[in-house]
Amino acid sequence: MKRQDYYYRKAKSENYRSRAVYKLKYIDEKFYIFKKGMNVLDLGASPGSWSQYAKEKVIDGKVISVDLNNIKVNEIIKIKGDIFEENTLKEIENEMSKSEIKKFDIIMSDMSPKISGIKEIDHMKSMDLAKRVFEISKKYLEEGGSLIIKIFKGQDLEEFKRNVEKYFDFCVFTTPPASRRGSRETYLVCKRFKNIE
Repeated sequence: MKRQDYYYRKAKSENYRSRAVYKLKYIDEKFYIFKKGMNVLDLGASPGSWSQYAKEKVIDGKVISVDLNNIKVNEIIKIKGDIFEENTLKEIENEMSKSEIKKFDIIMSDMSPKISGIKEIDHMKSMDLAKRVFEISKKYLEEGGSLIIKIFKGQDLEEFKRNVEKYFDFCVFTTPPASRRGSRETYLVCKRFKNIE
């Protein structure tokens, strides 16, 4: 199956860690997210193709990548940890301080929960991840910054979007062509963060 997948083969030939890179590339080309010199926080980064792409685009900007698993990507700052734990946030803050980052221009997450196969359960687990990413973003996202979050479609999707879009000038769902046929994933893309708290 994988060997017949166009994006899988393309990722291999272009030395990306996974086919997921083409989802982020599509989002970037459609919504103009990345610029040279920006600082990026990638939550749930493993295996690392989003971080690879981000580093290519920001060039001399910093990319801090966080995951429970090891991330085998060069030229990025890697943190092994759980985004629900305060210690992980402290590690992020330590790396921000070392790199002289006050806040991030982009926060992004391609995280998926462990799939149960039950749509409602998987949706709720995905929503828990998305809500945590949003909470972290309110703390660490630069005024005017961008947020990208993967979420599984379900009953709470629109309510979540309504809560998030209060903090941004622009907020839409998009499904990149690289998403697998039949996948229930979608991406919430938000630009021009307003810290209203």
